[in-house]
Amino acid sequence: MFSLEIVLLGLALAIDAAVVTFAIGLMHYDMRPFEKLKRGFLISLAFGIFQFVMLWTGAYAGFLFTFSSYGYYFQFVVALIFFGLALKFVQESLNIEEKKHEWGLIPVLILAFATSIDAMASGVSLGTLPRAYFAAIEVGLITFSVCGGFYFISQFFRQIPDRWLLRFAAVIFLFLGVQIFWGLKHVFLKG
Repeated sequence: MFSLEIVLLGLALAIDAAVVTFAIGLMHYDMRPFEKLKRGFLISLAFGIFQFVMLWTGAYAGFLFTFSSYGYYFQFVVALIFFGLALKFVQESLNIEEKKHEWGLIPVLILAFATSIDAMASGVSLGTLPRAYFAAIEVGLITFSVCGGFYFISQFFRQIPDRWLLRFAAVIFLFLGVQIFWGLKHVFLKG
């Protein structure tokens, strides 16, 4: 079940995780190559699994709400969630304060969970899809691939403008929100 919308959603959701993975990769600059490869794989896997689980959970919640008596209001709320996520990404891209932390296993799992909360909110919009778990698997694989790529890139570059990546994610969420409103135009423009 390949869909351009799911790929765009996966890319937008993967940006937060990719930026965090990039930052963690910068701290692994002085490790031995095998250790870097192992840690990069495990970090990317953690982010991919959490994106999959949270998106699937959100899709199930969306399924329960979609077939209730709320009708079009539900889709309207999903579009507002996308706009809120876009605003959050723009706000994060404007925050230029830098922090240095040591990341062990537990903080990485907490970060994977925290960056996947927006996947749960986005997954609500997939509640009407039959077999939404395929879309969740696709988003999880996209997140794993993007995080792996960013971890690899972090080993060669010391600094990349992550604020532009967050702004790119915001544009994708704006696009998805506008697309939902475009699908609901018959509700707003009767006649």
